[in-house]
Amino acid sequence: MWPFRNKHRKKNAPPRTLEEKLDALSECGISMQPEFSIEDLLSSWDRSDYEKPGYDLVLAGLGMAQEQPPLLWRSRNIWHIDFECIEDHGAYISIATRMAELAGGSLPITALQDFVDVENGQAWLDFELDGQPIHIDCKVNNDWVDSRVFSHFVRLLAERDPSRIYFIYGLGQDSIIGCLDTDHFQRLRKLIPQVKPLS
Repeated sequence: MWPFRNKHRKKNAPPRTLEEKLDALSECGISMQPEFSIEDLLSSWDRSDYEKPGYDLVLAGLGMAQEQPPLLWRSRNIWHIDFECIEDHGAYISIATRMAELAGGSLPITALQDFVDVENGQAWLDFELDGQPIHIDCKVNNDWVDSRVFSHFVRLLAERDPSRIYFIYGLGQDSIIGCLDTDHFQRLRKLIPQVKPLS
């Protein structure tokens, strides 16, 4: 059952087991969707890998979609993203859809369209929010995502729901992007100081 409270862990001791790390993240507002379990995490990596110091792999495991159809996301508010993901039409629609999902209903975007032509250096994303059309021209750099697209969502969320904030935790070429209310975000920064507001 979730959460996995460990009554025997000393107060203020750093989490060591997978269950303890999941508990600590749950207190920061980050948890698995109810249809998932630890067994799903263990289908991606071994327990010994998750229980190495730090939260990198636990966050990556939570931020993935399940590896078999229907490819549901394991967590509703974090996303493990590889920034080399722009290959064809639909890539920016996928990004916009996930960013809206992370916002938890605060950005109900509709009418999504995009265009990606890497060879000719053209890409754009269109959608509507509150009936207003939004157009984003995207810079093409091989298959790397244009990071400026995230700035648009940061701005829209700040305007529409300032009680929530997008954040990022870098893992190298890939990262964890998430969205929390400001109270849980501050708790997360105490747990993982390297977490930063997405900008």
